[in-house]
Amino acid sequence: MVLAAGLLQIPVIKKAREMGYYVIAVDDDPNAPGMTLADKAIVPGGLMNEEKLVAIAKEEQIDGVIHLAAESHVDRSIKDPFTFARTNVMGTLALLQAAKLYWESLPERYEGKRFYHISTDEVYGALEFDDTLFTEQTPHSPHSPYSASKASSDHFVRAYHDTYGMPTIVTNCSNNYGPYQFPEKLIPLFINNIRKGKSLPVYGKGENVRDWLYVEDHARAIDLIFHKGGAAETYNIGGNNEWRNIDLIKLLIKEVDRQLGNEEGHSLPLISYVTDRAGHDLRYAIDSSKLQRELGWSPSLQFEEGIRLTVEWYLKNR
Repeated sequence: MVLAAGLLQIPVIKKAREMGYYVIAVDDDPNAPGMTLADKAIVPGGLMNEEKLVAIAKEEQIDGVIHLAAESHVDRSIKDPFTFARTNVMGTLALLQAAKLYWESLPERYEGKRFYHISTDEVYGALEFDDTLFTEQTPHSPHSPYSASKASSDHFVRAYHDTYGMPTIVTNCSNNYGPYQFPEKLIPLFINNIRKGKSLPVYGKGENVRDWLYVEDHARAIDLIFHKGGAAETYNIGGNNEWRNIDLIKLLIKEVDRQLGNEEGHSLPLISYVTDRAGHDLRYAIDSSKLQRELGWSPSLQFEEGIRLTVEWYLKNR
């Protein structure tokens, strides 16, 4: 079962099918990107519908869950924290319980089963402008309703291993970018705004730093961890690719202008500086050395090449 949302859905489903797996995608939206790629797509009437989830698990004889579904936009979490708690916390709990009830009804119980929960580096809080990195041992210290909801879901997943023996895995990733991302997110939003000549609002001075990971590299990591990762393990997935927001925006401007045939610097005047977001973390940076050391994964794309491919996709899919 792939319970998926957002830009990760399509590359994860593609990779699972390449591996020969029968993929069942569960999503509240039948028109969600990637649903048509699954061998079977189910809309259960809500992630909270535990009874329906148990029925799906039994009917389809589910032996693995990749849980990607989440509300993930920090600004919206500040305005509407209850939606994030319902989806990210209670939704994760409902899915855990559905898997538990089905797997515990089997003679082999948890043997050969796996529940893989995809989370975020934002659960760790913020770093100073120094050489420190988030590791798998960094304590959770969330600063927004979004990151608090994801931190809570991480704890529930680990608790299901510790309490019931469910074979779980948690990964915490840095900012994803690439095709199919909803245009409320920074990179697709700014690509569209540059194309339309609209303002590019930058929080504060644009000095906040994020580590960026191309979505295809993340999908490769998920595939590897799902099949080779250890039960009850946590792995950080990062791009080794820190950028100040303002430098990222200038790179986007340069690449969009280039692909549109504009003179270099044509769209720089679109930048405007706005009041900083409440609780805006200074810096995120992921240490992926455990994943590289134990499973041999590393990011494949340089950021400039990933941005070129991303801009190209959005300009072709307006």
